[in-house]
Amino acid sequence: MKNSPSMNRRSFLKGALATGAVATAAVTGAGALAGCAAQPKGSADSTSKGQADGATVYEFEIAPDPIPDSDIAETVDADVVVIGAGFSGLCCALSAAENGASVALLERMDHVSGRGGSIYAMNSKLTKEKGYECSIEEIARRYKRMMGYHSYRVDGRKWMLHFNRSGEAMDWLIDRMTVGSSVGGYDLTPVMEHWYEDPENINGEFPGTHEFLDGPNGKGPDDNPQQDVCDNMALYCEKEGVDIRYETEAKQLVKDGDKVVGVVAKSGDGYVRFNGKKGVVIATGDFGQNKEMLEKLIPWAAHQTEFGGIWNGTGHQMAYWAGAAIDRSETPAPMIFCFQWRSITRQVRAFQGLMVNTDGRRYGNEDNVISHGGLALMHEKGHCAYAIWDNDYANEPQWQNHRYVDGPKVFETPDDVRAYWQTVVDGPGTINMNGSGDIEVKMIKADTVEELVEKLGLPADETLKTIEAYNGYCETGVDEEFGKRADLLLPVKNGPFYGIKCTPWFLTTTGGIRCNEKLQVMNEDDEVIEGLYCLGSTVGDMYCNCYPTNFPGHNLGGTCLTFGYVTGRHLAGAE
Repeated sequence: MKNSPSMNRRSFLKGALATGAVATAAVTGAGALAGCAAQPKGSADSTSKGQADGATVYEFEIAPDPIPDSDIAETVDADVVVIGAGFSGLCCALSAAENGASVALLERMDHVSGRGGSIYAMNSKLTKEKGYECSIEEIARRYKRMMGYHSYRVDGRKWMLHFNRSGEAMDWLIDRMTVGSSVGGYDLTPVMEHWYEDPENINGEFPGTHEFLDGPNGKGPDDNPQQDVCDNMALYCEKEGVDIRYETEAKQLVKDGDKVVGVVAKSGDGYVRFNGKKGVVIATGDFGQNKEMLEKLIPWAAHQTEFGGIWNGTGHQMAYWAGAAIDRSETPAPMIFCFQWRSITRQVRAFQGLMVNTDGRRYGNEDNVISHGGLALMHEKGHCAYAIWDNDYANEPQWQNHRYVDGPKVFETPDDVRAYWQTVVDGPGTINMNGSGDIEVKMIKADTVEELVEKLGLPADETLKTIEAYNGYCETGVDEEFGKRADLLLPVKNGPFYGIKCTPWFLTTTGGIRCNEKLQVMNEDDEVIEGLYCLGSTVGDMYCNCYPTNFPGHNLGGTCLTFGYVTGRHLAGAE
């Protein structure tokens, strides 16, 4: 059940305050939904605890009763308490500890976790070594382009924080990852990913994406090198004396007046209160597995994609119950990708073949990329489309593009491309991309166009008519339907022929907690909630509409690495 139009953050907080759910000098907030004992929406208990004006609320908005002091088995004092031992939490904990702060790091699992591998930074020593130092004029150009893409509904101060400090933060990370064996980890090799250059300067990427390879989990871009980075970071944290508490799940924030002063967590030994003298940092990841939060906060995408999110938004919930507001745009931005794009371009670049919907008709310009292409699919019937191409596509130079700057080509010859296609045709029909779940990638091969259309399950007459018209545009070099540029017009004429169903995949959520450029959490009136900070995928107002791929790895490089590094230093008094 959705909220009525009269429900908003202000009325919710008013109702919570009226019932004592967010109370002065009391424990507030909570963790997982299962631990909240929340009643079904619209129940009598829901009405008494969460409604001030008769509006229906979602269960995750209902703050639970405070955990009694008598249930607290242990109290731990620290300068900084970080909730979540993903990349952002690890960066913050290590940065703070290295600068003299005592740190407690809480992780509900029995290990740290990393996901992906692309980390975006500008003006690091690696980018300078490769010849890609970025001037202030170039930074301004990138800034303006991304502000425009996000309709200027994002926080430009946080974007500039990343632009200005990401090189310093990346150098800090490189210095540790390359000698990870010194703390019992892995010596990793920093490399710089190649990027897609769009001659029209619309969909192209910017150079600056880093990866750390040569660990057990990171041999290449389809692996999960970020796990190796996080494993190393945990060892560095241990060396610096960080009190890492595994299998310890944060449940409720502790407030003294309007200030957040700690958090109550549940471990195998019972409840533990962690006091954070200088601050409590929420670094708990996305809410992509919480269907109710998706329905409330990103309704336009909640029912149109396959889901690959990891976490259920417990950190967001604790922040909301402590008074935090959501993003100013009122809807956090999802990461929606079309992972099949990797199989039809082997990059994230524009597709040179033909895309048709389930009616066998073109629906747009195929000059698109992995993120925007995923969004375009959401407008089509069945939220899918079909890519179609022929044997000659393997001869296109883009297929032999480089994976890394100064690195080997993705494929050396057209026959290597065709061999890759054959492995996908013969494969199981699914892939697991960077730990994102099993994604359908079922490539079809046929000797004739008619056979391909039949195997794809498309209407024959309309699809063949579309292919004929598209081939005509390719011959004249003028796309009369959507204006696709001439060098991307590749006809579908010479067999064998290939096709693949393309679907949008909801990888994760970004945003959800309003904060300023110091990563201090703010309420609906844009007032700082003293003592409370947020990092990583919880950071609001960084992206609007969707998460784009113009800066591959921006979330890991910005809200995780750069913001974690800077916030740790700030909380330790180093700046």
